[in-house]
Amino acid sequence: MTWRVVAVLVGALAYSWIASGFRPFTHPEAVAVAIPLVVAGIAALRVRVGAEGAAHRGAWVWGALFAALVAWELVSYRLSPRVDHPTLSSIADWVMSTHPGRFGMFAAWLAVGYWLFRR
Repeated sequence: MTWRVVAVLVGALAYSWIASGFRPFTHPEAVAVAIPLVVAGIAALRVRVGAEGAAHRGAWVWGALFAALVAWELVSYRLSPRVDHPTLSSIADWVMSTHPGRFGMFAAWLAVGYWLFRR
C-alpha cells in the first residue's frame, strides 16, 4: 500500500467516526451524509459511461438485487415475531443503536460506495 492509500483510508475511517457521532435525524448528521454523496456525484459526472450493453446488464442486476431486498423486507414485515423474522430496518436499528455500530455501518457505506464507483 502506498502512503496515499493509507492516508485516504485513515481519513475515511476518521470521517466515519466523526459522522457517526452525530445524533440521528439532525442537521449535522444530514450534512455529514451529504458530503460523500456530493463528492461522489461530482466524480461521477467527470467519468464517461462505458458501453451501453454493460450498463444495461448492470441495471438488471441492481434491479434484481433491489427486488430481492424489497421482497425480504415485505415478507419479514408480515411474519411475526420480529425476533424470528427480522426486517432489514430492525437489523439496522439493532446494529446502529451504538456509536461503534453506526461507525461500522457508515464506514461500510463509504467503502461500498467507493468500490461501486471504482468499478
